Amino acid sequence: MVLVFGGTTEGKKVAGLLDAIGQSYIYSTRTENKLSLKGETIWGELDQAAMAAFYRQRKVRLIVDAGHPFALQLHRHIHQSARELDIPVIRYERQFPVLESSEQLRTFPGFPDMVRAILASPYKRILALTGVQTIAALEEIWRAKSCFFRILDTAESREKARNQGLSESRIISSTPRGDADELTALARELNIDLILSKESGSSGFFQTKTACAGRLGIPLWVVRRPDLPDFDFHVREGKDFLRLFLQLKKKQLRDPMKLKSGYTTGSCVTAAARACCLALAEGSFPEYCEINLPGGEKALFPIFDGKLQGNEASCLVIKDAGDDPDVTHAKEIGCRLLRRDKPGIHFLQGEGVGRVSLPGLGLEVGEPAINPVPRRMISGMLEECAAAHDLEGGFEVSPFVPEGRVLARQTFNPRVGVKDGISIIGTSGRVLPYSHEAFIASIRQQINVARQMGCDELLFSSGKRGELAVASRFPGLVEQARIHYGNLIGETLKMTAKAGIRRVALSLMFGKAVKLAEGHLDTHSKKSSFNPEFLATLAMESGHPQSVADRIRKATLANAIPAIIPFATTEAFYLNIARACMRSCLKVYPSDASLKLFLVVGSEGIISIDQKALRML
Repeated sequence: MVLVFGGTTEGKKVAGLLDAIGQSYIYSTRTENKLSLKGETIWGELDQAAMAAFYRQRKVRLIVDAGHPFALQLHRHIHQSARELDIPVIRYERQFPVLESSEQLRTFPGFPDMVRAILASPYKRILALTGVQTIAALEEIWRAKSCFFRILDTAESREKARNQGLSESRIISSTPRGDADELTALARELNIDLILSKESGSSGFFQTKTACAGRLGIPLWVVRRPDLPDFDFHVREGKDFLRLFLQLKKKQLRDPMKLKSGYTTGSCVTAAARACCLALAEGSFPEYCEINLPGGEKALFPIFDGKLQGNEASCLVIKDAGDDPDVTHAKEIGCRLLRRDKPGIHFLQGEGVGRVSLPGLGLEVGEPAINPVPRRMISGMLEECAAAHDLEGGFEVSPFVPEGRVLARQTFNPRVGVKDGISIIGTSGRVLPYSHEAFIASIRQQINVARQMGCDELLFSSGKRGELAVASRFPGLVEQARIHYGNLIGETLKMTAKAGIRRVALSLMFGKAVKLAEGHLDTHSKKSSFNPEFLATLAMESGHPQSVADRIRKATLANAIPAIIPFATTEAFYLNIARACMRSCLKVYPSDASLKLFLVVGSEGIISIDQKALRML
């Protein structure tokens, strides 16, 4: 569970972002909260012990402190209770303009210092914009001078002011709106000669207070914000908060029994493009943008960094890939949209988006790597948006991914001929966690590219280590013909056969080979597990005594076997594993095609086998 300490503009922002991404949370405030939020709301003061007890009771795994910067006791309680239970805390801090003391602006470390200075000053009529909580701290001032307090226009604030003995005539109830004209008019009406404030930051309309003082030519005295505890993480903007939250969510909130889906890069670009279209039509960007997914679902995205100039608009979203191990998770995905007179929609390659350099991907060579379904999503959405807002002409669409060039190195793009960045992909608009289907689609795409290039032989391996182990045996094989299957041996061979490729080499690391030998064509730990009993039986069938079989039965990892049965290219045990692997593969790959299998046993050596004969290397 996520716990948000709010009651501020920053707290509302956090709640809005969590609502938009569908994240459950608890929103805590000191007084009763009237906001309409999707999260659960609670109110009341909690000390350190009460906080820790609440964390345990509600299984809180992540805390967001968006409380007022002057609520020092609250921040200390949050910090100490979270540290006690090892719960990470994100401090969402407001923006603070730089304070530079001048003839007009004077700062103080605390209220006692401010009070002493005011009592010693000639100022007689004072406007305190410090909040109802500071009436007691400034009591000496309002008993000695004409001091007016502007407080929130709530029954609770008015009652608190009266209970502290402040005259009704000195209470000004209003809802701050950041209107410098309104504040200046109030100060002029009251004949104010000194304004008091806390260092309230941008969301506390501090610039409005400085503007008012400047217009009237009167001083503004400010209590500096206190030093807060050393929280784990600090953010000041919604975009940075969302990126950090999505990163932490993977670790802190992941439930293995309820893995969450996310959104594809195609959905992200569609949302950014729609926000740009709305900005071009309406003159401003929406805070959130909703799109329709291919399956009929709706998806809501927070919009950031909107820029609008003439016929061009750009913005970005933060990708939420759910629990899928996607390299673009929590990264910026954006779009630049340019209106043009010529009808139609033209896609361009933006920064960090790849370019197709080889055939076989379903896109023309030279085109930006924006797959067909995202193109249809974006085009359909733009046509609908333009029609709704009477926008004539067409659009140039330039998706961009600021970190795309670096991220692409962690994908299969270099192998399939996509250069300079990532691909904008997606068929359903959603990313399924640990998507079996997505990985199969990636392998199929690589096979098709290799076939289009005229490759008549492919080398499959589970990963880079298996590939390098046998790479020297294929000196002329191009990179696109070297494909990683992960755990999906059976599916990979089926797709290869369907593509009409008749020559295959398969590199098998020993840990996966022992599962394949038993008949498991998917070697993922969720599908199959290490079976020492199977290997013990195979060892005895290979001529080893009962004592060796008993030692194998006690093993918990395949890597322990070479210490029990030393590897040799002539060792019957390893030859039989290779033969069993070949038999499993031939269940899904044509026996009249050429299939060569390499059994890689760590650094000890390699056994090679094909359908016709057994060769020892």
